[in-house]
Amino acid sequence: MSTLKRPLRTVLAALLLGLLCLEAGFTAPAQAQVLVERRRDQFGKDFGYFIYPIASEIPGLGTAAGGGVTLLNMFGTDADFTGFKLQGDFDVHGYTFLDLHLIKNLLVLDVGDFGFHVVPTVYKRGITSSPTETIHPEVTGRYKLAQFTLTMGERLFEAYWRPMKGRFRLNSLRDRDGNLFPVLDASEHEARQVTVGGILDNTDDRLDPRVGLRAEYAQKTPENDDPWTSAYRVDDLNLSAYVPVGRFSTLAFNFYRSDAKILRQASTDYATLQGAIGLNCGTLPAPAQPGCLASEAEKINDRIVENTYGSATPLGGTQRLRAYPGSRFRAGHSLFYGIEQRWNLNDERTPFDVLIARGIRTGFQAAFFAERGTVSDDPSQLWSHMRTSYGVGFRMLLTGVIVRADWARGDEGNVFTFFINYPWGMFSVDNPG
Repeated sequence: MSTLKRPLRTVLAALLLGLLCLEAGFTAPAQAQVLVERRRDQFGKDFGYFIYPIASEIPGLGTAAGGGVTLLNMFGTDADFTGFKLQGDFDVHGYTFLDLHLIKNLLVLDVGDFGFHVVPTVYKRGITSSPTETIHPEVTGRYKLAQFTLTMGERLFEAYWRPMKGRFRLNSLRDRDGNLFPVLDASEHEARQVTVGGILDNTDDRLDPRVGLRAEYAQKTPENDDPWTSAYRVDDLNLSAYVPVGRFSTLAFNFYRSDAKILRQASTDYATLQGAIGLNCGTLPAPAQPGCLASEAEKINDRIVENTYGSATPLGGTQRLRAYPGSRFRAGHSLFYGIEQRWNLNDERTPFDVLIARGIRTGFQAAFFAERGTVSDDPSQLWSHMRTSYGVGFRMLLTGVIVRADWARGDEGNVFTFFINYPWGMFSVDNPG
């Protein structure tokens, strides 16, 4: 309970601030108002559906194919449903129910359930780590989550509580050359996380902002039943600004900071951790033991640093530093800033109804972006070495969803991303923390 007192106080303080802002905005003279007027209803009622094939390539995971279905604004309400299944180099399936109004326009519930069988590429910590120094664990698991959101003022201010619970199993472990190592602990483990946060969204639209400011703070407290991993919390701050360009295009800015703080430290003794999480290299033939011992040393040394500093939200993937694979850079602290020119090619509201899709198209968009970010276990060194990502994108804007395709280039090559909704979010399916 003690770990929740501080984030709850933070959210309550933000709630009070939001109420004061609402009161000031609603009662001030017209010429003194600071609130941006929403350009459309933030609780949409336009029904739509999409049945679609999915062919996905996620750097660090591989390729997979499958399909999905999305229902928007069901039964004349704001509620949405999405279900999907993908199989290939990675297997994932899941569903979400979003915007279930427990109290209309005031208390909203989101729920989700996701299963996975993946072999991710796990990189060494730090911003200067090599892209070739990797390990590849095979992991099977499932997690469920719910989010309760208190929302006010046409979603101007929101406070939320998000519990997440899951189970996972490490089936096998290979090094970068494909060598298979024995796994000492292949049992199923339970993991839990509670996130509390708040959003102050003074923009003209929550889904597709073109003018205004947005601030979000979240505090994540992960828990697990592994005595060899430290317990820590993660504080995330996300600030965005949107400046109109021309009639309906936008220049978007983002600043992001994530910091881990140790709450309960696990062992940092090499010999103790070797006995607990080592690769059992002595069971391998003599010629294979040197390579196994080298990989074991990397794993244990990484755990020692993890137990000392924790891990902030990583960079890389669909949200930040899009030119790098998911979770490419991780350490005790993360820092990011970016700029994106969103050029709306048209501004429309066109209904469509074909066999596999129905809804309202609101426009097409081209994007040009540049991003910089870094991670470090020493916060004073966050500005000393930065990674850069830049590229172009194309988006189709629909009621309730944005379909996004981005191409990005960085120090380690090019990455193509096909995903849903804008980047720079605080929560996404590929990084559900």
